[in-house]
This record gives sequence, structure tokens and C-alpha cells, in this order.
Amino acid sequence: MKFSHRIAIAGGVGFILVIYLVLVYFNAMPDIFSSHQEKLRNFIAQNPLTFHLTGGRPVNGQCSSEFNIPRGVVSTQDLAERTNYKSSGGDYILPHPSIEQAAYSSDLEPLTVLIVPHSHVDPGWVETVDEYYTRKVRAILDGMVRKLHLYPDLTFIWAEIVYFSRWWEAQTHLVQLQVKDLIKQGRLEMVLSGWVMPDEASTSYSSVIDQLTEGHQWLYSNLGIRPTTSWSVDPFGHSGTMAYLWKQAGMENMVIGRIHQATKGQMIREQSLEFYWRQFWESSDDRDIFCHVMPYMIYSLHRTCGPDQYICAQFDFKQRPGDPMNVFVKPIGAGNIKEKAKLLYEQYRLKGSLFKHNTIMVPLGDDFRFDMLEEWDQQYENYKQLMDYMNAKPEWKIKVKFGTLSEFFKQIKKSESSNRLSFPTIAGDFFPYSDHDSSYWTGYFTTRPFDKRFCREVESKLRAAEILHSLAISYSKKWETKYVAMDKLAVLLIKARRYLGLFLHHDAITGTGKAYVVEDYENKLFSSFQKTGIVLNSAMQYLLTQGKLTSEPSIFEQELTRVDGKQSSLHGKITVSKIGTRVAMLNPTGHFRSEFVEFIVDSVDLEIKDAKRKSLPFQINPVYTSATEIDRTLFEVVFLSEIPAFGIETYIFQKTTKTPKSFWSSIKIHNSDEFIVAPELKFEYDRPRRHGNVYEPIFLENEQIGAEFKSFNGLLTKLVEKYNNKTKETQVLLDFKQYQSRGSGAYIFFPSGPASDIVQPVPIIRVVEGPFYSEVQVVFYCMYHRARLYNHPGLQGRNLLIQNTLNMFALNMRDKEPIMRISTDLLNERGTFFTDQNGFQFIQRKRHPTDVNYQNIERNYYPMTTMAFLQDSMTRVTLHSGQSLGVASLEKGWLEVMLDRQLLYDDGRGLGEGISDNKLTITKFILQIEQSETVLREETFSYPSINSIVTNEFLNQPLQRMFSLVNSDIISLNFLPMLSSLPCDISLVSLKTLFNGDHSYNETGVVLHRRGFRCGFRDDGAMCSEKDVNLVGLFPTVKDNYVKETSLVHTLKKESRISLKQLSVSPMEIKSIVVQIPP
Repeated sequence: MKFSHRIAIAGGVGFILVIYLVLVYFNAMPDIFSSHQEKLRNFIAQNPLTFHLTGGRPVNGQCSSEFNIPRGVVSTQDLAERTNYKSSGGDYILPHPSIEQAAYSSDLEPLTVLIVPHSHVDPGWVETVDEYYTRKVRAILDGMVRKLHLYPDLTFIWAEIVYFSRWWEAQTHLVQLQVKDLIKQGRLEMVLSGWVMPDEASTSYSSVIDQLTEGHQWLYSNLGIRPTTSWSVDPFGHSGTMAYLWKQAGMENMVIGRIHQATKGQMIREQSLEFYWRQFWESSDDRDIFCHVMPYMIYSLHRTCGPDQYICAQFDFKQRPGDPMNVFVKPIGAGNIKEKAKLLYEQYRLKGSLFKHNTIMVPLGDDFRFDMLEEWDQQYENYKQLMDYMNAKPEWKIKVKFGTLSEFFKQIKKSESSNRLSFPTIAGDFFPYSDHDSSYWTGYFTTRPFDKRFCREVESKLRAAEILHSLAISYSKKWETKYVAMDKLAVLLIKARRYLGLFLHHDAITGTGKAYVVEDYENKLFSSFQKTGIVLNSAMQYLLTQGKLTSEPSIFEQELTRVDGKQSSLHGKITVSKIGTRVAMLNPTGHFRSEFVEFIVDSVDLEIKDAKRKSLPFQINPVYTSATEIDRTLFEVVFLSEIPAFGIETYIFQKTTKTPKSFWSSIKIHNSDEFIVAPELKFEYDRPRRHGNVYEPIFLENEQIGAEFKSFNGLLTKLVEKYNNKTKETQVLLDFKQYQSRGSGAYIFFPSGPASDIVQPVPIIRVVEGPFYSEVQVVFYCMYHRARLYNHPGLQGRNLLIQNTLNMFALNMRDKEPIMRISTDLLNERGTFFTDQNGFQFIQRKRHPTDVNYQNIERNYYPMTTMAFLQDSMTRVTLHSGQSLGVASLEKGWLEVMLDRQLLYDDGRGLGEGISDNKLTITKFILQIEQSETVLREETFSYPSINSIVTNEFLNQPLQRMFSLVNSDIISLNFLPMLSSLPCDISLVSLKTLFNGDHSYNETGVVLHRRGFRCGFRDDGAMCSEKDVNLVGLFPTVKDNYVKETSLVHTLKKESRISLKQLSVSPMEIKSIVVQIPP
């Protein structure tokens, strides 16, 4: 070859090389030179996954398409539309007749007044639960026993078992007998009697059932009684779900207090302060519960005798040395009894005018009252004189005495039957609550979201521990091997239940306690988190070794861990060794779970094997040490896991030199000049883009759905559904904004105006793509936002997983309340959307009647426990939530959720401080879009789709993951108790061991709920072809004569005959049974 030819060839090669380098530098390589897509296709072709997605069509009649409330039932939504919200100086004035008409007319009816002494004892608020008990509660209960025996006509009611049980266990046998005698006489009444008086906005119905069961079980075991009346007077708004639960637990009557004062005014006009509370879907009155609304602001005796609080305050006879009120309140004597009795009589008559019957209940108490022995005497002796005086006035036609709630409701029912009274029937709830026209208690729906998320994690973990522990007891009889750890674990479970139950208190999960009290709650939640982990580990060891391995502590460890109560949970590192690390996962639901799972490992030179010891393909993703640097020692691996109902599957992570089943994901990074990747890492990545093309969106997709994101900020703009060879685009713009506080506090949300942009630097955007999931990761200055799309043909692949990690201290966010807003092109009525009530049912929300132009944003916020959705005539967009938060829809197509709140000032509701103890907080969501085959027209309530019900379980009932460094043949490959799944509209609310007083096994309680679901949406892949429920697999040695249907809390056994093989549960019904496992 001539020299000139060589020069030409060399020049040509050099030119091609220069062009290649230029293309690489400007990130403009055509696909023909790109290896990632080709590698991805080859990997999927060489490692095909088998997805076991089977199911049937729902049984006719199980789903609902009509949502009309029964004739004659009043919805609280309609009640709100009729309400007069006018105020005087900010206060709502309740309508009353004149004193002359109410107290001195010629046709006076006899009036019975029952004075009901009580003490409202918060289990933590401005002091911790332990401080309150030591300083006040113990003295209240000691004094109660002494003074009720001293005064034979004095009465008292008590609600919170968290305190009563602690006091009871410290008493002598004689005192305990005295208490039982007082109950037998009807002078001490136990009311509500959950572990606490729970919040009704942020709590899930399953957790409320658990704490109610804990209280009622304790009460029945120790005192042999079942409460018949609920007393829930301090939660800040009231949910219709609680009315259903209280009725199912055996209570016939209930008292509530904090509903919007203007609503009370309208109820007075309509004579509906007392009503039968019904659920929207109920056509009969079988499960109605009678409800009494206390008409005045609060349960304090300063507000309960009648409409004039200044007059009522004169009848608080507590005299504490140095108290300035001593000047204004004088003991009753001969010189003032005539005047004082007349004032009090008039207030009683005014209060009596609000009701249809002739008996009124006047609570006598307040927060932590009767903590001094002297107060018992002061209140009793003064009221006794007033009673005797008023009762001796025949022209007044009044009878005043001490009484209880049971006596009060007995009198009402007597009047109802003898006088043929009729009370209205109401369905719905009472949110939002307001005690002043500019004060809406909608901030606490979100306050301290770190703890709301913490609570949800503990709740799901405790539920799983209860299931696994109960299964271990059940299978110990089948295998005839001793469950050695059973007694020790019983103590841990009881503690965990009670600490979680404590956190449901209406000043705990609400975030409305002082900062140091909140820290005490967090420590107790952390203790519950740790204890449930020990139970899970031990029960897992027993079930996977059939009791052959009895070592303590268990060889299993928790994969999800916490350092303390102030930091979020972390996924632990799985150490990969030649021997192999055994990973075990529990499916805590009654439905087959097929999903991709992620683990953090310390090596990518590994093989992952399933229970059949088949090698599994897996995706390798980066773990970051900073926004732009990949860790060289830790990796995330993703693989497919399929676990039957209540089953356990094990996997082996084993060191190997060959990893043909692994796929390194590709990474793109935007808005950065640097991207640090160690040379030994095999991730495919492009050169970092400092300035991306703003017109070139980021797009993630699988075979079912696509998601489009802005390239300059990484936020979602569009969802594309793919079904039956068709596509449907829906605009879904996701953004983060913030409200500026004008007077917000722990309870109150009071913004200065519309939400504004959160001003922060341009974020770094990372796009990770692989065969099993792809994700857009956005690193803002104050937030880490992730949107993930799984490449799964089932339900996991139809939705977008969203996770936000918010740092309120990264920017100046003082007095700010940040939100995540989703703006869609749905054509719903402005301000109309649906939220769940405690995860149990779904109610429509509308623009607040007073806020035509949306100038009072706080009035339009509502609690969201597990999900909320928007819909127009054909499309529904659902936001599933992994924690309770406040949510609103302020414009057509909008849905916004508040993420956190940092507030400098107190809102004047007793806490005495703002909220400034914010923590790095993770919030999790699933965004789902569905098309309906029929027109969506519901106006009052609705149901989720069947797919939505199951999707929500992915978020709120996650797989429980454990691992063991011991890889031995003594560990079974799996544990599969169920031959088939439960119908997917059936939720196992709880499967728990009921203990005797000495913590020994008594029986096993089961609570089932058949969820209502809406017709018209896709239901493929949902196991709903079976109508009846088969639980034989959970109790393999139990015959039907050991099974009884019970009340919700298992204290009352029913006579009905039932079979574990064929349990019938109607739509929306909650059914409870107990199973006695024979010795």
C-alpha cells in the first residue's frame, strides 16, 4: 500500500473518531451506537419472567353503581348547605327563646336535669401521660372511690382505660371490690372505654378497632362489664365511621361535642341535636346509633349549664388557694341561694328548650378536675343545696339530681316511646370543625407528619406481628411442637398494642402536644416498633423451622430498622456471603401479591434464588452518597417476588463470581456539571447535562402506562393509559407550593392567601432506567422527590409511586405550610372531590358554603387517611396515601395535599407554643388513573374500584421483610397456610391473640371487612369470584364448634352458627369471630 493511501485511511479513521468524540461530548449519539436499549431487550428475552396473575369477574351484586341515600335520611352535606354561618364578632350565636318564654311561661313542662360529674383526662398534651397520671389522675380516681362512698347519691363517669387500668392494678382487693360495687349500683359508669378517646380524622378504622378492643377486653376481663354508651367529647370533628364502630362494639348511644358551632345552630333550628346516625349505604335502621350533640362550645362546666358561659362559671365551686376565680365564685349559703338558684334554673330551662324531650344532661367537670379531695366536697355540697332548693319549687316544675349517661339515655328512650317522639336520621360526618368564624381546625390534619407516617408504619408492622404470632400458635397444635417464645412474646405484643393505642389519642396523632410530650410519644412508638420486630422475628423462626429451632434471640433480623424515634426508618444492608443470606418475606394480606421488591446489598457479585432455588434475574440500581456521586460499596437490587395469601417465601442472596442474571441500570443526569461514577461500576450513563432541552420531556413507560416529566424540574406533566390497543392521555401536572401563615398553629390552618411557589435553585434530576422499574429522581434544595414506574403487567405496573423527603430547615420555611398539588384536566365540579373516612368509607366533599370565591382556603381542607380521588363523568384520578394528611380541591381538576407545617406561634387553643420541631419527613403516595365504562354521577358518597382497594394494600400493608445470616436446611423454603386467596374485597382487619389476665392464651380474634367497591372500572386480575370466605388454612386443627361470632371487640358471643369454611360477609359489613384453639 502506498504511503499516500495510508495517509488517506489514517485521516479517514481520525475524522470518524473526531466525529464520534464530538457526538459523545454533546450527548448526541444516535440509537444505532447506543447499547443500552439493545442490552435491555436481550436481557428481558433471555430472562423471561412468569407472572401469576389469575382472577375472575366479581360476583354480581357485590359492586355498587347507585349511590343514593335512603329516603328520609339527612346528609351532613345538605345540612351544611342549609346552615346559617353568620357570626357576631366572630362567635356563632345559638338560637334560644327568651328567658321569660323558656322559664316562666304558663304551659311549662316538667324538666329533669341530670348533673353528670366527669373529668377529662388527656393521655398526654401539655404534660406526658406519665406526668399526668402521677400528678393528677391517680388522685382523681382515689378521690372518686372515697367520695362516692361518702355521698350515696353522687355519680361519676370515666372513659380512658389507659389510665384506669394502671390505677386499678395498683389497688388493693378491697378497693377493687368497692369499685365493682359502685358500678353495680349504677353510680360509676364506664363510657366509651377504649384505650384512649381517639382522634377521628387521622386514625385508620383498623387501629381504632384495635385500641377499642384493648380497652373493652381489659374492662370485661377485670370488671365483667361492657360499655353501652360512647363519650367522645374532645376530638376536633367527628367521623361517621366511629358511629358504625361504636354500634358494632355493643354501644347503643353516643355523645359528641366538637362540631361546627354554626352547624349546631342549624340543628337547633331543625330540632336535630339528637338523631340516629346511619351509614350512607344502610337501607335499614339495624345499625343506627342514637347520638346526642352537646349544644355548647365544650365539655367544661363553664359551658354546659346553659348558653351564658359567664353565668355557668359562677357555678364552678372549686376553691383553690390563690386562684383569682375565688373572688367571683362564692359558696352557696342562705344569703345567695335564692338568687343563684334562679340564675341556674333559667340556664337549665334555656338548655332544655333545645330538645324534644324533658330531660337534659349537664356535664360537671373539665380537664383533670377532681384531682383534689376538697373539690369533691365543694362541688357536691354546693350543688346539693341548689338541687334541694330548686326541687322544692313546685312552680318551676324541675327535678335536679346527679346521674349518669345511661340514665340520661334511658329517660330519652322512655320519652320516645311514651310520647311518640321521632328523631331525625343523619348520615355523613362533621368536618371541618370551627369554634370561631376565622378559626378552622384543619391544620392538625397535617401537623407533625413525621409522626403520622411513623404511626402508619407501626400499625402495619403490629398487624403483621399479630398475624404471624397467631399463626404460630395455631400451627403449634398441628405440628405438635411447643411454641417456646409464646409467653414472652405475649408481653411484648400487649405493650406494643398499648403504645400504639396511646398514640391514637386526640392530642397525639394530631400532632397537638407540646414538643417534649411529642418526643415521649415517639419514644413509645419506637418501643412498639422494636417489640413488634422481635415478635415477627421469633414467629418467623418458629413457622419456618416448625419449632425445631428454639434459639433466642431469633436467627432472623428486621430489614426495615429505626435508630430511634426521631429518625425515619431505613432499609438495612444485606450482607452477601458465600454461605448465603436467607431473606424471608411475609405477605400480611389475604390476597396473592406479585410485585417487584428492592433490597440494599453490599455486593453485586451475587445470585438470588427463590424458594424453589431457581436463580432470579435482578436489576442493579445506584445508591448515592450525594446528589451527584454513586456509592461504590452499596447497591440496590430489584427482583420479582410472588407470595400467596398470608404466606412466607424465602430467598437466598449468595456470593458468586458470575452474575448472568443481573442488569445494570442506565442513568441520566440533568442540571449538573458533574457525575461521579467509580470506574469499576458498570452503570451505563451519559455525560451530565448542565442545560437540558426544556422542550424535550422525560418519558417513562411500560406496557400499561406512560408518564411524562418536565426536563428542567423533573415534575410530572402527563399520564398515558394503554389498554386494548388504545391510548388515553390525561394532563396531570405535579408541583410543590407553600402557604404563608397568617395565624396558623398546631390546630388551626389560617393562610394569608393562595399558595405561592417554593423558591429554590434548579434541581438536579436523575433518571434511572432498567427492566423492572424506571424512576425520575429530583434533588431539590429542600426536598428529594421520586416518581417510579414498575414494569409489571399487574396492578403494580398501572400506577405511579411517589415519594417525597422534605427538610423544612433547608430553606427558610418558618411559618410556611408546603403542599404537593396535582392539577389535571378532569372536568369535575369546582371544589368537589372524595376523601376516605378513616380508610373505611368515602364521602364527597364540596366547596364550603361560606366560601364562594375560595378566599378562605382553610375552610375547604379535609382529612385524608388512606386515599382521595377526583372524578368527572368518565375518569377518576386517585391519590393513595401512606400517611394521614390534609387534602383539598380548590379548582376544577385540582387535588392538593399538605406535606408539613412549621409555625412560629401558638393559635390560642391551649398548647402554648408553635410547631418548630420538624424532622426530615418521608411521605409516600401512589397516583392511579382509571377510566369508567359507565357515567360517574355519585353526589354524596362513593366507593373505590376493586383494583384501587388492592392497590392501596401495596402502600399501607407492605410485605414484611426479614433476613438471617444462617442459611441452613432446618429453615423451610416457605410457609403457605392458604390454599387460595380471600376474595379481594375482603380485608382481614385483624387476626390477633386474646390473652387472659396472666398473659396466657385465651382465644384468637378475627375481624373481617367486606369492602364496598364501585362497578364500571377494570377489575381484571382481582380475585373476587368467591363470595364466601374460607379461613380453614389459618386454623388447621379447629372444628366449627370452636368458632363463635362476636361483637366487634369480642366481648359478646352470639348464638349464630358459623363455619370457618364458609363465612358470609355482606358488602361494607364488619364481622368479628373468635376461634378457640383446643389444647
